[in-house]
Amino acid sequence: MKRYPLLIQLIVYIFLLVLLLLGFVGSLYYQTSSGTIRQLTERTTRNSMEQSGQFIASYLQKLKQTTSTLSKEETIRKFAQNQESSETSVQALMKTIIETDPDLVSAVLVTKDGRVVSTDSQISMQTSSDMMNEKWYQEAVHTRAMPVLTPARKESLSSEKEKWVVSVTQEVVDEAGQNLGVLRLDIGYNSLKAYLDQLQLGKKGFSFIVNSQHEFVYHPKKSVYSSSQEMKAMQPYISVKDGYADQKQAFVYQIDIPDSDWTLIGVASLEQLQMLQSQMLYSFVGMGVLALLMCLIGIWFVLRLWIKPLQNLQAVILKIGSGESNLRAEEKGSPELVDLAQQFNKMLDQIEQLMEAVKVEEQNVRRYELRALSAQINPHFLYNTLDTIVWMAEFNDSKRVVELTKSLARYFRLALNQGHEQIALKDEIDHVRQYLFIQKQRYGDKLLYEIEEDESIADYKLPKLVLQPLVENAIYHGIKEIDRPGIIRVTSTVEEGKLVLSIYDNGRGFDLLDSSEKTLLRLGGVGLKNVDQRLRLQFGEDYHMEIRSEQDIFTLIKIYLPLSNDK
Repeated sequence: MKRYPLLIQLIVYIFLLVLLLLGFVGSLYYQTSSGTIRQLTERTTRNSMEQSGQFIASYLQKLKQTTSTLSKEETIRKFAQNQESSETSVQALMKTIIETDPDLVSAVLVTKDGRVVSTDSQISMQTSSDMMNEKWYQEAVHTRAMPVLTPARKESLSSEKEKWVVSVTQEVVDEAGQNLGVLRLDIGYNSLKAYLDQLQLGKKGFSFIVNSQHEFVYHPKKSVYSSSQEMKAMQPYISVKDGYADQKQAFVYQIDIPDSDWTLIGVASLEQLQMLQSQMLYSFVGMGVLALLMCLIGIWFVLRLWIKPLQNLQAVILKIGSGESNLRAEEKGSPELVDLAQQFNKMLDQIEQLMEAVKVEEQNVRRYELRALSAQINPHFLYNTLDTIVWMAEFNDSKRVVELTKSLARYFRLALNQGHEQIALKDEIDHVRQYLFIQKQRYGDKLLYEIEEDESIADYKLPKLVLQPLVENAIYHGIKEIDRPGIIRVTSTVEEGKLVLSIYDNGRGFDLLDSSEKTLLRLGGVGLKNVDQRLRLQFGEDYHMEIRSEQDIFTLIKIYLPLSNDK
């Protein structure tokens, strides 16, 4: 898991705290404001719709009375009965009615015998048979002398553009109640539109009127009358009596117009609520940016008073961890940080004292262990060598006696090393060379040896008597047990940044069934274990030994040491 600096964590935590606080307050304000706006919208819409319903009801009642009164006029009846009244008198009467009500645009009388009288010359040109087949005429006849309200319809006239009207129709009957024709008064579409558009329903709000068959009497979009798709889009509003539609984005309220089959439907938009949402979003963003700036300023002061000393302490700890043990923390900042720095410095002093004591103790222990391990070197070699010198002297081989004696003397001078535990690699190899020369005198042609030295590492320091026990082990456990000439090869080289010492023999060997280091050391005897312990004491994990062997073929021991030896 990724870890972030303390400064970043503080900024994030404070910013989140401020943001949560703003979110809580903003959410509370938003819920309260939204509820208030919704209630206000509902109340305003209901009041406006009820007032509009009362107005339309009163207006329709007046139109119905006008239509009913006009249909019962003697002039109208006599003309319909084809009696004394003339077309001119009927037309003059209807024009008088039209002029008294500016919302009326035309009046039409269609008699049973096919005569047409209208205040609009264009309507008078239409045939009575066409009119008598229209829905408004048929409904008036079927209603039996009662006023009938029609849905919105358009008049297709040849002399002018299409115009939309809403009509009140009533059957004209004689004294016996027999049909004489139908009277129609046309209400101007623009009159309804001008009034309903004044309703306070929001910028995107609108109102419309439908009858009991859900036919549109009025709608601000005239395309609704002819488009099935747009009619379908209005159905969600028609199905809601008093509530929300369009995913609660619009409030719908319906009111039935008294004494008619009309229903006034108002759809109020909630753009005020949407404006509030936008304002809240901008407020959140602005206050969030402001909060971030305040956090940054606050953290800057905190950094100067608190974080900076912590960063300095962290830097000191990292440098001490990398090896600069002489550094100490600065004792400044808040009282808590000063106490922390003092205790930290005190701890460093104690650790330094302990490390120095451990170092001295470790050196003493290592010195005693090296001495004890050196004393374990097999002394029987001296006895065997002296026996060989005596044997040579008995055969009057004085030259070989001198050479062997000189070699033995040099061997022990190098082994003793003036009491020093460390020896140069070149002297250690020379010590092995003297040892092999002495053994060569004992074994003759059965023992051959080769020594290869890397002069670049001749002065490398290592514990004395490291190679000789391994060479001794190769002779007594390898070559001595075979019936063929044996060879021992000692080499020193540098491989991949390591000093490598190798001892090879073509002696008896053994099967490496178990490659564990402990098992191999056990097979090599005391000499091999002695060397391993001494080298591990001095070099630790930087040292390791590798053993390879095959039965009756060879044995190879490699010692890997660090090139830089400062221990």
